[in-house]
Amino acid sequence: MAFTPSVAAAAAALVMILMPSMSVSLLVSPLGRAASQPRPGHRRTAPIAAASNPDGFGVSERTSVALQIMVPGGENGDGAPADPPSPTSLRPGTLLRFVAPTLALWIAPPVMSLIDTSVVGRICGATELAALSPACTLIDGSAYLFFFIATAATNLVASARAAGDVRGAERTTAEATFLAISFGVALTAVTLAFGRSLLSAIAGASSLAVVPAALRYSSVRALGQPAVLAASVARAAALTDKDTRGPLISVAIAFVLNAIGTVWLVHRTGSIVGAAVGTTVADYAAMIYLFARMARKKTGALPLVVVPTLPALRRFAKYAAPIFFTLLGKSVVYNGVGLSVGRLGPTALAAHQVLLRSFFFWTPVGDSVGMTSQVFLPGILEEERKTGRPATGAKKLLYGLGVVAGGLAALLAGWLPSGGSFLFTKDAVVAAALKQTAPVLAVSVLWHAIALTTEGMLLALQDLKFLSVSYVVTTVATAAFLLSPYRPATLGAAWWILALFQGSRAIQFSLRAVWISGRPVKDAP
Repeated sequence: MAFTPSVAAAAAALVMILMPSMSVSLLVSPLGRAASQPRPGHRRTAPIAAASNPDGFGVSERTSVALQIMVPGGENGDGAPADPPSPTSLRPGTLLRFVAPTLALWIAPPVMSLIDTSVVGRICGATELAALSPACTLIDGSAYLFFFIATAATNLVASARAAGDVRGAERTTAEATFLAISFGVALTAVTLAFGRSLLSAIAGASSLAVVPAALRYSSVRALGQPAVLAASVARAAALTDKDTRGPLISVAIAFVLNAIGTVWLVHRTGSIVGAAVGTTVADYAAMIYLFARMARKKTGALPLVVVPTLPALRRFAKYAAPIFFTLLGKSVVYNGVGLSVGRLGPTALAAHQVLLRSFFFWTPVGDSVGMTSQVFLPGILEEERKTGRPATGAKKLLYGLGVVAGGLAALLAGWLPSGGSFLFTKDAVVAAALKQTAPVLAVSVLWHAIALTTEGMLLALQDLKFLSVSYVVTTVATAAFLLSPYRPATLGAAWWILALFQGSRAIQFSLRAVWISGRPVKDAP
């Protein structure tokens, strides 16, 4: 197979995902393990970040990792969690050791979508590249809505493990797996039955030409929805057991199979369907690996999949409902921007697909720093209460990490679709649209990183009422503008709406965090 630009894109993505993963090997080294040993006479506990409270509207899918990445190196050998570093010894290196493995976990799915976008754009042309936009909105967006299953399961499983109830943790995992598979099958059925109508509504009247190709892609990808949701639950369950190695290996398996399979199949067939087949096979391979690992680590005879009882469903719904509505709010904004672009025709839709996949490729940077804030801040706040002295240095370090990481991600995000437009398309008009809109993409990535960093701080502070009101007001205002007569009429204008959505959250959350930090320690939430 020739080394084409699409292969180069896959290779570059592989390097980017392996770089953070390499830090995991450092974390599980003897030095990392020695650092995580308990103090003499100190009983190990299973700390759960205060930010994991699921009753707030602001909790998102990344919380499922934030609860568990407490220990550098994942598994401690004996399976027991160690204490996180003391807030007084918080250093940039310590934070990076927490950020790296979580970044490696969450960056893989957007890398897979970026590979599909690159390969299809280079080989299949602008029309099928444009078709990926409504297709990915339908498939990835619907799966995203149901990530609340993994997040809610994480809270319940982590609580059970903290209480020493291993059998209860395994039962909750098995019940959540049943729900994930069931909802996945339902998503498959809905897509196969109503895919054409849904895709036509998403694409808009001006872009109906892309619907046939989008339907072919979606029909294949829909078959993988049960695997996607089941794997998310399996990864969450592994992380509650401080097992980062299993999820990372599953991510690597999925990534490698998708990169190789998509490039080879699309080259062979010249069709968008090849990308869908490559991704679906990778999804099932990752799920099978995770299920096999779960079966080996099980302590009892309970099956991997169990039908939940009615009380279990009620308990699950209590945690899941607010998370679902959070994800729904974000989906409304992202899909609303996509619908606005769909009215502009296939060329704008093709450029939007590249921009959106690039955006989601870099959002895990902010997600990872937000998780780190949730992990470290509870300890920092506890020390503040004990000493009566505000730990402003540690908070500034967390905020600074988010700003610096977001700035670096923004620079790279702005370059990828502009200087690297040849990786995604041969169409000169699409390339020109990418270069024109790339600066707005960079602004969106920067604001997103700051918003997620400060959101993690507010979650750790359990400032859930403010987050709830903020999300509702910001989402409703953005959606209302997208549906109004003043909705954006160009690709750049549509992306400025998305940038302003991220920026408004970043400003609100930053000001709120500063205000809370300025209050006397005893009055902090």
